Amino acid sequence: MLALDPIGRAAGGVAAVSSDAELAGLGRVARLAAERFPSAVTALVCTARYHDAGADAVDELAIAIATGARYLRALVDAGLDVDAAAARVAVRMAVGRDTFLELCKLRALRVCWSKLLLACGAATHRLEVHAVCSSRTLAARDPWVNMLRVTTQVFAAVLGGADLVTPRAFDEALATRSPLGQRVARNTALVLREESGLGRVADPGGGSYYLESVTDALARAAWARMREIEAEGGMVAALASRKVQQRIEASWQAQLRRIVTRRQAVLGVSEFANLDEVLPAPPLGAAPGGGAGLSAHRDAEAFEALRARADPRQPPPEALLSTLGPFAESRPRAGFAAGFFAAGGIRTRESGEPEGAAIACVCGSDERYAAEAVERVRALKAAGCGRVLLAGKPGEQERALREAGVDGFVFVGCDVVGVLGELLEVAS
Repeated sequence: MLALDPIGRAAGGVAAVSSDAELAGLGRVARLAAERFPSAVTALVCTARYHDAGADAVDELAIAIATGARYLRALVDAGLDVDAAAARVAVRMAVGRDTFLELCKLRALRVCWSKLLLACGAATHRLEVHAVCSSRTLAARDPWVNMLRVTTQVFAAVLGGADLVTPRAFDEALATRSPLGQRVARNTALVLREESGLGRVADPGGGSYYLESVTDALARAAWARMREIEAEGGMVAALASRKVQQRIEASWQAQLRRIVTRRQAVLGVSEFANLDEVLPAPPLGAAPGGGAGLSAHRDAEAFEALRARADPRQPPPEALLSTLGPFAESRPRAGFAAGFFAAGGIRTRESGEPEGAAIACVCGSDERYAAEAVERVRALKAAGCGRVLLAGKPGEQERALREAGVDGFVFVGCDVVGVLGELLEVAS
């Protein structure tokens, strides 16, 4: 497999946007390879760069089909017939966190590819699909959870019909990838193959109403979006105009909003953060920007940046959870607040009495808030608390609480990263 992908290289900023001459060169190489190596795959459509930059499933599929169409034209223009050209194109696609969606994405890829070949007048040809576990989903914090992420991604890839599957080491987001990480990645695929028998059924999703309907919806949406790309002049023109990059950036920003509000959880990072963990190696840090190309992202990077600010501090940043009422009443919101602060590297301690602290968060039931919150907030301010928050939405009490000295509210759906970033400025 030569795996030449000039359009993908251009999208990653490795080279200028592919010119007609580069694509003509791809065609000549394919023709020469066909003469000497009849079964060799020459052109590789790789969506990993687009996935890492934030592309959704429909964008990935549309980009893959539009890129594949351009490579087919290049190979046909070089003298290959359309059937021979189709046999020399393969696809490498990233598999992300949503197991069933990613499974259906791979199935939809084959549907769209078959439709493309039909439109080109080619005979049915089975597309070779190489699935790669997503690097965007890997976390540097609590990296052991990455083993679970890779397992579900390999599961989705195999059941989605991938011919080749590449797992990732659980510590790839760290500065050193260990032999243990590589061994676990290899064994994950082996266990799923040998003990779970995932490869014994040709199409495990076939006949499932849910999976068939999602596959169909993805294929239809991707084909429509691919036609939009073709109407703009194809993938090369779409990259040159930056319309593809802009669409992917908008998709990433939408996903980022779900992450920073914790509506989309990153286990071990934004949820259930372990502040006492000992990492096997330091984190790599933020992925480099792509300049003129696409910039890679990771789901965990916003919260990991907060942890990087908090961890070196001595003493560690701390917040007081000021509880109202008995343990059973305060526990739900105190637990929520403890997890909220831990996502930013801020430790917590609880007290039922007003105490001085750089940060305090009042935790209790709605009934306790109505009866005691205003008084507790005033007492905390009098005790010297610099920033006083309240766990939960204030409702009709917001004005009274603000007047008493509440500086903000933490609740499901608020901007967690923004709030924690501000708190780290005042935390001691």
